[in-house]
Amino acid sequence: MKNIRSVAAGQFIFLFMVAFFVFMAVVSPQFRTHYNLFNLWLDAVITGILGIGMTFVITTAGIDLSVASNLVFSAMIGAILMSRGQGVLLAFLVMLAVGLGFGLFNGVMVARLKMVPFIVTLGTLSLGRGLAMLSTRAKSVYGFPEIVTRIGSGEIGFFPVAGLIMAFLYVVAWYVLNRTVFGRSVYLVGSNPRAARLSGIDVERVKSLVYLVSGLCAAIAAFIQMGRLNAAKPNMLYGLELDVVSAVVLGGTSLFGGKGNILGTLWGTMVIVLIRNAMVLFGVSVYYHQVVKGLVILAAVLIDILRSGVLKKR
Repeated sequence: MKNIRSVAAGQFIFLFMVAFFVFMAVVSPQFRTHYNLFNLWLDAVITGILGIGMTFVITTAGIDLSVASNLVFSAMIGAILMSRGQGVLLAFLVMLAVGLGFGLFNGVMVARLKMVPFIVTLGTLSLGRGLAMLSTRAKSVYGFPEIVTRIGSGEIGFFPVAGLIMAFLYVVAWYVLNRTVFGRSVYLVGSNPRAARLSGIDVERVKSLVYLVSGLCAAIAAFIQMGRLNAAKPNMLYGLELDVVSAVVLGGTSLFGGKGNILGTLWGTMVIVLIRNAMVLFGVSVYYHQVVKGLVILAAVLIDILRSGVLKKR
């Protein structure tokens, strides 16, 4: 029943996304331009990839507020290595190690030491930002090999290379979450940890692994972000973790665990990006952007509460 509701929520957000897209295409000629549509998809990539890992985490009734900080610190480490003449492959592998390291730390704190996910990842959010600032003394690093910028901002025909990478990752994530033993374990752990343990599932292992998935996604997104900007900045993407959580919850994944919808996360991401794009095209003051973001987050949480029937249970 929970998964049926999650799928229904994903379908609703998909229809809303399509309706919003059509509305924008009708009322704004600038929206329909190749330049805007290309950048719209490109804007969705970072939030979308982070959303994959966040979907796994939230499905287990956890949360990872450190995803953006993990991304930024991973990017700074990769940028430093490339600026010192190290190869792209080595830099990417080290970035993966950093991302997975953050994920492992979060996983151990939450799963093994039974700490509250919100508190743990709030701490690593601050830790990651601080380490990113310290790594270059708050200075940005510019200029990377051509292959990095091609991955981050290049295109194959109409499609951004980064967008195709995101699409591939979503296919893999959908398969893992819906067609593997691990995926079924993620759902059961989020729905009823006690029942999961009685059925032979290593609950602590599953919880640790979902944070590793989140860390892996952060590292991949970091590499793409570097290529997109041709720079790594320690102050980039502030507040992105809130957009990611909003996208995941809007897409049908429940903050209370047990319900996850990976495709819904993609549609939720597109809705978030469309809203941002609409505000820019309509000339909405930047001061209102945070207000709108806050309203979207509150709406996502309220929808999740109503969908989960928490108020009725109380």
